[in-house]
Amino acid sequence: MPSSMILRLTLHVLFVLFIQVGLGHAATFQAKVIHVADGDTITVLNDSNRQIKIRLNGIDCPEKAQAYGNQAKQFTKDLVHGELVTINTMDKDRYGRTIGEVFLDDGRNLNQELVKAGYAWWYRKYAPGNLVLMKMEADAKEAKLGLWNDPEPIPPWTFRNLIRDEPLGVGEIPDFNGPSERGPPSFGQSLNLPLTPLGFPILGNRRSHIYHRPDCLSYSQIASHNRVPFPNAAEAEAAGYRQAGNCPH
Repeated sequence: MPSSMILRLTLHVLFVLFIQVGLGHAATFQAKVIHVADGDTITVLNDSNRQIKIRLNGIDCPEKAQAYGNQAKQFTKDLVHGELVTINTMDKDRYGRTIGEVFLDDGRNLNQELVKAGYAWWYRKYAPGNLVLMKMEADAKEAKLGLWNDPEPIPPWTFRNLIRDEPLGVGEIPDFNGPSERGPPSFGQSLNLPLTPLGFPILGNRRSHIYHRPDCLSYSQIASHNRVPFPNAAEAEAAGYRQAGNCPH
């Protein structure tokens, strides 16, 4: 075999190995689930006694501080904690977690089971072409399963952006004016919501003493150090805050 051909083959093999090892694409392995951090993040122990943190691909569960966050975690825990699962890895995220799909012993896909049960959103940003997850989310929403029983659920990516003081992109703010069998969304005392760490759905500005509902134009523009959470409009007004003038009436 000519030396030039040997060189080309060697370079090709090295390139393939670099892609597989360096990026970790398409690796499949079995491991035992030893910890469930939340609905979409687990830690497994492989046959080399190495702990690997897995972030479920294509889905986004409510944060633990959100409604249904604890239920999503418990759902995942009930299905896989202490069990031997198969992980099909795809990549790593910026936190060093392995991104992948997790399969139960009976062949079920954990990622899909969470969406089907209404405990996870289809993560459009990172799995835009996943028609299976899109259909499962639509079915769960129509059946009002899990988080979809809430008339106006807050997407977890919106929740995180507000906490981090990051501006929201178009489409990241929930549609509070869309059709609903329960009628238009209500605010103020009628919400009767418990106070969460972020205090949805009302955010006040401590400098201006103006409060904003999630459908107000400046809701996501309040600087994090000026945000004061209230469980409802009545409590905001009792604290001396007034509603923003650019909120829909």
